[in-house]
Amino acid sequence: MLGVVSSTGLLSWLPVSVSTLLLAYLGVKIIDMILGLLKAWKNHNYRSSKMREGLVAWVAEMLAIIFVIGIDYILGLNFMLCGFTVGLFIYKECGSVLENLAECGVELPEIVAEKLEVFNSKSKGDGI
Repeated sequence: MLGVVSSTGLLSWLPVSVSTLLLAYLGVKIIDMILGLLKAWKNHNYRSSKMREGLVAWVAEMLAIIFVIGIDYILGLNFMLCGFTVGLFIYKECGSVLENLAECGVELPEIVAEKLEVFNSKSKGDGI
């Protein structure tokens, strides 16, 4: 499927590595959204305002990626900046997926749970 999408569609002018990263980002983002909905359903705290905020953030991320692709193209950086940016977005989304899995009751490996706890405490200002 990746070959069909990237060789004939919107992603055809991008290098295969960047197309692959973009599709991976979309896949991880969809998984994160589904897990977020499951978490909200489990905790009985679904709010349309939170969903709206998440969708606005996702659209902003997509616009940022388009902007970075443009910069890469104009400056002739061989899409290195785009690859780095999308890679960081994938990393961020994977953290969110792990967090949502934990909040849905999935038991994560101990080392992953510890790192997630450290990350969450630092992001909230507890570990600084």
